[in-house]
Amino acid sequence: MRLKAFKTPNFRGLHAVVLHRPHTDLDRLTRQLERLGMVVTCAWPALAAEHRDADIVLFDADMGHEEQFPWPQSELPMPMVALIGSEAPGRVEWAIQRGAGAHLSKPVGSTGVFGALVVAVRSFQTHWESVNRISDLESRLARRPNVVEAVLFLMDVHKCGSEEAYGHLRSLAMTGRVSIEDAADALVDQARGRNSEIKRGRE
Repeated sequence: MRLKAFKTPNFRGLHAVVLHRPHTDLDRLTRQLERLGMVVTCAWPALAAEHRDADIVLFDADMGHEEQFPWPQSELPMPMVALIGSEAPGRVEWAIQRGAGAHLSKPVGSTGVFGALVVAVRSFQTHWESVNRISDLESRLARRPNVVEAVLFLMDVHKCGSEEAYGHLRSLAMTGRVSIEDAADALVDQARGRNSEIKRGRE
């Protein structure tokens, strides 16, 4: 799958929420985020509903648990960075399941924050591009029966084969600047309306 072009983000003015207990790591991280021009909110022991509007969340994976997040695990409302001190497989796996697109090792040092933010944003973009692409493919697949019906209708109207009929459908889509599926839906509705009128006329 080809991804959209990615431009390294400018974090100035963005809102970062750090879910971490009071600690020197939190102090160092806050200073680095503020140097990048970010507005920083610290939260503990849980995120609040209004934190859903944050631009990025950094959370302590070592002491993290599900109740700290006001949205279900299936959602990913913003890029997320896990702060990891323990490399226990269970903790790392939980951070990934919780939506971490990047991680920052603890103790927090003087470097690494900017790179982690960039990776998290890129991972977030990639995730939603994949979700939207799959959703679009599923929608198009579900509408294929109408495409087939439209092609059959055009074969009957133009007395032609399936390839030529599909070409007619594609031309209709291009002329109307809509997708093949939308053009097929409109044509099927038109055909069904026409058949209903013919049926009424015979009664």
